[in-house]
Amino acid sequence: MKTNGKVVPFERPAAYWAVRARRHHAPDRQPDAARLLRKALEKSGDPGIALELSTLYGNMDCYTAAERYLLRAAVTGGLTGEVCFGIACCALNRGEEALGEEALDQCLRLDPDGRYAERAQDILETYPWTYDAPPPGRARSDVLCHRAREALAAGRRADALVLSRRAWEKGPTAEAAWLLGALLPPDASVPYLRRGLRMSADKPEGYFFLADAYARQGKREKARAVLGRALALCDTLRRCEGFCEAAWRAGCPDLALQAAEDKLRRLPLSADYLRLKYLCLRRLGDGDQAARALEALLEIDPDDAAGLWYRRHPEQAQTDMGSGAMLAALGGMVYALPARLRPGRLNRLLHMLTMMLAGQVEIPLIYRAAPPLWRRLSPGEKRALDERRSPHLTGAFAVLLLLSAGKAGQAAQLLLSAPGRKRILRQTRRMIRWSEEETRHAVHQL
Repeated sequence: MKTNGKVVPFERPAAYWAVRARRHHAPDRQPDAARLLRKALEKSGDPGIALELSTLYGNMDCYTAAERYLLRAAVTGGLTGEVCFGIACCALNRGEEALGEEALDQCLRLDPDGRYAERAQDILETYPWTYDAPPPGRARSDVLCHRAREALAAGRRADALVLSRRAWEKGPTAEAAWLLGALLPPDASVPYLRRGLRMSADKPEGYFFLADAYARQGKREKARAVLGRALALCDTLRRCEGFCEAAWRAGCPDLALQAAEDKLRRLPLSADYLRLKYLCLRRLGDGDQAARALEALLEIDPDDAAGLWYRRHPEQAQTDMGSGAMLAALGGMVYALPARLRPGRLNRLLHMLTMMLAGQVEIPLIYRAAPPLWRRLSPGEKRALDERRSPHLTGAFAVLLLLSAGKAGQAAQLLLSAPGRKRILRQTRRMIRWSEEETRHAVHQL
């Protein structure tokens, strides 16, 4: 095409599409912005545009799409502080707290003065992390549950059942109840599951297990009632997916549809919840509405692999087994960072103690007193402490640091309220002996 004697190309450069996309600030115009950014990325392959597109999809609550473009940005441009922050946001929205915490920490380490550093630090300090210490006297049960989960993941179901029974005998916890509920026949599992729910009624996963057990007994109405109580607790995409799968197994696809539509009323641009709605409608036999939901999904995210598969195979309505696969790949990259970039176990302990004792113990005292004691731990104790499988060790560090700060009353209060008081007390006495030995050694060096 010629204009005033000059040739104007039909094809526009990537910058043209990116600039046009950035003009679409209004929430209802975000799909248009995504379309223009996809065009810019197609032209340039720029990891910065891939990251921008991932952020936009994250704002639309399209986590599968956000993870896809995060992976593209990471593969082409490497792991940066911005990429790690995006991984953390996707992980937390899927309920993957361990990966979220790790990615936030890496965001701060890779780019401590970056644009997301302050937000990453704020999330680390204020996010309601859900690590649950075992109730008093039941620390051994927690360890056995961990071993049972490892055995189950390895396909050793019989070993997992033995370990779960031992965990329940050592201390009946909600985690032991869930394991027994999953491993025992339904008639035998229901009493454990009901007791587990009384211990942890704020977590929907227990309701899913109990609904499964009732459904296997043929008690569909009871399963339906249990699922109805779980609906309000499904606060992440992972939990909503779990609710839908439990409802489908229990023969209650209408409850699953209700869950998906409740989310879409608040998040109308979420391709992930549109995918759940499509699957629910297929199971209910409403092919026309299902097709409309699928087209809405692909309008928002034309590259959604599950959506494209469903379009080619409308007779199939199985759950997308690849959900979260890209996040798993991103997590592998985060955990595989070179050792020089990874926080060591001691650094993680110091960070945890600083957060735990904020306002009670001065930071210099923590950094001066904790490392010599940590170095005296065995390799197994260091590993268990780092994996949060030995809360008595954490409790002992906290008690000793409070004593060192001259706050005996607060140390006593912590000791009385903490789980596993006797183990904490034994470990504290052991650390006091180590401190005395360190002091004597220092005196001999003078």
